[in-house]
Amino acid sequence: MSSNSTYAIMLTSTIGYISLYINFITIIAGTIGGICNLITYSAPRLRKNACVFYLLCATILEIFSILIIVPTRIALDSFGNNLENQSILFCKLRYFISIVVPKLVTYYILLAIVDRCLATSSNVRIRSWSQLKVAHQSSMFVLIIGTITGIHILVFYNIFNAKCQVPAGNAYTIFFAVYLVVIVSLLPHTLMFIFSLITFRNFKRTRQRIIPIVSGVYSVRTKRSDSQLITLVVIQVIISSILVLLRLGSYTYSTLTSGNLNKNANEIAAENFALKLGFSLYYFSFATSFYFSTLTRKFFRNIFCKRVRALYNFFQHLIN
Repeated sequence: MSSNSTYAIMLTSTIGYISLYINFITIIAGTIGGICNLITYSAPRLRKNACVFYLLCATILEIFSILIIVPTRIALDSFGNNLENQSILFCKLRYFISIVVPKLVTYYILLAIVDRCLATSSNVRIRSWSQLKVAHQSSMFVLIIGTITGIHILVFYNIFNAKCQVPAGNAYTIFFAVYLVVIVSLLPHTLMFIFSLITFRNFKRTRQRIIPIVSGVYSVRTKRSDSQLITLVVIQVIISSILVLLRLGSYTYSTLTSGNLNKNANEIAAENFALKLGFSLYYFSFATSFYFSTLTRKFFRNIFCKRVRALYNFFQHLIN
């Protein structure tokens, strides 16, 4: 056996174990964390806050991704399921869901930081846009537009050369690569970065004017809660930005070179290594928001604990 073959086999085996462990951790930790986020964000104290509503939408889609997309990937990679290369319908639906749903999560997080930017503005008219009614309309708009702009995946993804992929060597290959780079990644994350900077600047300048999370007289406690909400969103922005770049590079390269039939075993193994690792880490970011964001902020940690105690007492009352 040649050294090249040995290297390819070792690389394939290594990423198989690594991705399997990461994906299982994502499912377990992500499901628990997602449920905990739902418990926190649905608290009566937070229900009328537009930013929290966006985070709630993102959480629901994160849980969907963790419970649907990740197990499908495990079945394909680790248990010999080859359905995506055999069924055209499954091929199209799988890639549509695995690209569009995470894209929607990204844009909901973007809306959350935009809302905090609006809420911290010194302009009354701009601040008035930070309200639940606007959040409902904006979230529905993003859902519809985000879904429509991904329909081309259902049209063009197909089984070529016994593999589920985009057609190689035509204009759509370039279009799809641009779609991944610009629409799915660079645009939302660039806007997140810009609005995060503006939000911190606004918050520093106009702390007395920020729209509070809870109604009532503005207090030091409310200032802290708003500050922690901003920090929570920014932490999610940073984690999402870093991990999406890992997936983006490998995915785009794979798309652009899908028509190259002259790749040797090492090149194919290295490409699969990058793709699987990028996939696993990208969805692992969906499992981290509760532990790295919600749980580390005292305000939200207290709300979560109170909600858990209230739910515990409620079920205890039902049992008794």
